[in-house]
Amino acid sequence: MKLGVIVVLTPDLDEARRFYRDVLGLKLTGETANQLVFDLAGTEFHVFSCTDAAPDAYRHGATAATVCAFEVASIEAEMRRMTAAGVVFLHARPAENAFSGTRYAAFQAPGGNVHEIVERRAA
Repeated sequence: MKLGVIVVLTPDLDEARRFYRDVLGLKLTGETANQLVFDLAGTEFHVFSCTDAAPDAYRHGATAATVCAFEVASIEAEMRRMTAAGVVFLHARPAENAFSGTRYAAFQAPGGNVHEIVERRAA
């Protein structure tokens, strides 16, 4: 089995288009009335319209969820750039994942979704 597509649901496609295209820099490759399709380094990233945002009670790392993690070259530089663009981070500083050798920082995305940026350590 291999990854087919990534699917995210959010109630505001206009906000999602701006966020994923203009803030994260993903290339928009298709659009319908209820769906956006972005290219994520050869994998399709689908954003579908839904009626309700994620519950406010979500606690990252404590509440069950699926999180998309976007790899970046410099996590500090990307956090500065994204913060300047209005992105709210749940981590004040990058956290470490000792098992995978990555540093990561979670951030809020449209519709109450949470994603992360990750930086791999040089081997």
